[in-house]
Amino acid sequence: MSDTTTAPAPPLLIARGLTRTFTLPRRSPFQPGPVRHALVDADLEVAAGESVALIGESGSGKSTLVRLLLALDRATSGTVTFDGRTVAPDRASRLRWLRRQSGIVLQDPYSSLDPRMRVGDTVAEPLRALGVEGDHDRLVAEMLERVGLAAEDAASWPHEFSGGQRQRIALARALVHRPRLLIGDEPMSALDVTVRAQILELLRELRDERGLALLLVSHDIGLVQHLADRVAVLRDGRIVEQGVTDDVLRRPQHPYTRTLVESVPTLD
Repeated sequence: MSDTTTAPAPPLLIARGLTRTFTLPRRSPFQPGPVRHALVDADLEVAAGESVALIGESGSGKSTLVRLLLALDRATSGTVTFDGRTVAPDRASRLRWLRRQSGIVLQDPYSSLDPRMRVGDTVAEPLRALGVEGDHDRLVAEMLERVGLAAEDAASWPHEFSGGQRQRIALARALVHRPRLLIGDEPMSALDVTVRAQILELLRELRDERGLALLLVSHDIGLVQHLADRVAVLRDGRIVEQGVTDDVLRRPQHPYTRTLVESVPTLD
């Protein structure tokens, strides 16, 4: 009898041994500048449709790791692959395939949008830049409505919207070209609690309906618990612990992870 067991699909995004060092200014004309290790030997995987969170203090290496994964910086050593293809900085035309498959939402909804561009032009920007075919006006209108705005908002300016609405615009721009991976770099830290809950629920819905892989950079343990399937903990450029979110946050093995979890305010 033949074996009909199907092998699991390989992860969508794979990082192996990522290290990034920076040479600091020399303190003496007779000695080389000191070397700072922003990231050290980091391994990470993100499967299709999976949510993975990166947590740690400011300066722990989270943003450096994201920049390497998106080919916005070059690793000192190590490799990144996306769907089997090597990821590394290159000319914009040679990275169009990666930009087509990924989107990013940044921390500050006020500075991430160009105040001189109408909302419709902002959301349509990836469609034009990546050469996506189809009716761009229709795609923009559909995406605006999907994130909880109105199609008519395409004619408005960013300053006419609240912080939560601006983050919805940023989310529409990141998803309008239907990427397979969405990266959120502290996407809700600038929002109030009520708006944060709304955006969280929206992200969960979009992940489920589109099979979207999500990589979330956050220091918000509560957010990570509700959205991430797995979590990786960074400290001083090293991933000190990673695993299933519930296991890592309820039964942390590394002292630093325990410190992060215990620092979360609780009500008696």
